[in-house]
Amino acid sequence: MSTPAAQPGDRFTAIFSAFMVFCVLVWLWGLGLFMLWPWQKGGEWLPEFPIAAICADEQVCAVPYGELAAAKTAGRVKTLQLPTASGETAYEMIALQWKKLPGGVEAKASAWNFQTTVRYRIEDEMPILVEYQEIGGKVFLYAIVGALISLGLLYLRKLRK
Repeated sequence: MSTPAAQPGDRFTAIFSAFMVFCVLVWLWGLGLFMLWPWQKGGEWLPEFPIAAICADEQVCAVPYGELAAAKTAGRVKTLQLPTASGETAYEMIALQWKKLPGGVEAKASAWNFQTTVRYRIEDEMPILVEYQEIGGKVFLYAIVGALISLGLLYLRKLRK
């Protein structure tokens, strides 16, 4: 007696289930890589990286590092000493979050396609870069590759049973 042929609905269910498992695996790999992504020591400031500062109107604002000296000279920036332990502001299409650390400040600039976190200390009203972490599209590509490998291994395990 032969086994009945697979129904079209069964095939769709299997493909949909595999796709859902793949999505969960991409999310798990992405989260794991995101948490384990390495920090780089020192280096050069990106001129467009926004620095949180107190501006002339006594409000917190963001000024790109490359424009910081000119903004101070023009009187647009009063100080880099932030009044609160943490906070958030915006610069163009970038969200800037900061928090004070025992040795300085950690600032995170993020948009939909990247996140750059820097740790710096302030000496003579100038930020000195200590370390940074750049997370971009590369993490997502690694997560997809990891999820494909994991899904392949899960499928092989299923075939062996």
